[in-house]
Amino acid sequence: MHTFEQLATFIAVYENGSYSGAASALGKSRTTVREHVMAYEDTLGYPLFEIVGKKAVATDKAEQLYFRAKVVEKQSRELFDYSQALFSSDVHTLTITHDVFVPLSLMVETEQSIKQAYPHLVVNWLHRTRQEALAMLKAGTADFALMLNRGKVFAETEIAWKTLGHIHLNCYARPESPLAKMAQVSLAHLQTETQYISENFLTLNVDFAKVSPRLHMVSNNDVLCELIKQDGWAVMPKEYMSAYLLSGQLAELSLQELPGSKMIGLNVFFPIGKEIHPVFTNVIECLVQKGCEMLA
Repeated sequence: MHTFEQLATFIAVYENGSYSGAASALGKSRTTVREHVMAYEDTLGYPLFEIVGKKAVATDKAEQLYFRAKVVEKQSRELFDYSQALFSSDVHTLTITHDVFVPLSLMVETEQSIKQAYPHLVVNWLHRTRQEALAMLKAGTADFALMLNRGKVFAETEIAWKTLGHIHLNCYARPESPLAKMAQVSLAHLQTETQYISENFLTLNVDFAKVSPRLHMVSNNDVLCELIKQDGWAVMPKEYMSAYLLSGQLAELSLQELPGSKMIGLNVFFPIGKEIHPVFTNVIECLVQKGCEMLA
């Protein structure tokens, strides 16, 4: 019978492609990693990796084993997190992290609903990157994270989530831009102009948001909007750009290859077991309800 440590080591070597990479990810020595893999191979009766130079290349059997092993490891960690959540104390403060693309209206209405239900609860809204937000959830310094869906089967860490709806994305440029004057803009046209892209999209590796070879990354969305008032174009959430459109500062582009908006999911992430406590359960339900109303 394998141990949980052997299973976790096998997964780490598979995902990192080497004993050294797995050792770094697990915080263990390369020798320890190798010993765990060898012990697991002895239990199974067949090799899991072939060493090619410094790389650990998965065998066919390892390829077939990986997904099931990943599920077992994930469920084991979830069981531990759930058991720890049973010891949660009374809630006095609620910390919600969010990225720059979460609609302001969703956060404002959620805040109002929480204040009505729990007048004495202190609610903190913190802007964080995805990596920072997930690390805070794992460390217990944040309760929820409102983040875009990166389209993967597994999250980067052991957490739970619910879908709130979709953010609608469109392309925008200044009204005087040659692109804005076209009835239909092709991807080829977009590739001839400078594209400004939010750091969020690059971090998530959103392929459909990367079009032009002249790609300029911008961390601050307000700065990005000021830049495209002068030159170039950008893919941005429709709600975020509504004020710029109403004031005539920016124009929405109509694409030949993509009629209508492109959508990307918005999720609420939270530690496993968090939903046990009625306060957190109600907050999750509130976010889901508001999301369904606003992000259809």
